[in-house]
Amino acid sequence: MKIQIYTGKKKSAVAEKNQGTRVVTDLTSDLRGHNITCDNFFISYNLSQILLKRKLTMLETIRKNKPELPPFSNKEVYSSAFFFTDDTTVVNYIPKRNKNVVLLNTLHHGKELCRETIATSNYFKLQSIKSCRGYS
Repeated sequence: MKIQIYTGKKKSAVAEKNQGTRVVTDLTSDLRGHNITCDNFFISYNLSQILLKRKLTMLETIRKNKPELPPFSNKEVYSSAFFFTDDTTVVNYIPKRNKNVVLLNTLHHGKELCRETIATSNYFKLQSIKSCRGYS
């Protein structure tokens, strides 16, 4: 098991860029064939591509203001917008008015949803896409 303790920014040090990517790649350096879960502070499209090269996948929420994400135009409550690359899926889901949940996914590919995945009035329940039937 690997651990890194963050004790705060050093007074004389310059702010570290891509700290989240460095921490995740350091902590997962010995892993292969796993799915990685971590806080959305650490998540980026670039990190997902680095991990894919090492046979690691991600299924994470990501902050909607990340520069590598496409602009989101869906605004209707309970709507989802899907964006694809060859190995990554991004879903922008609107669970309630003025609230976005953005999911970055290198584990599953496709536009499949479960009927149970559609949000209820208070929460968004994500289920394994593998166990669901696709529908449009």
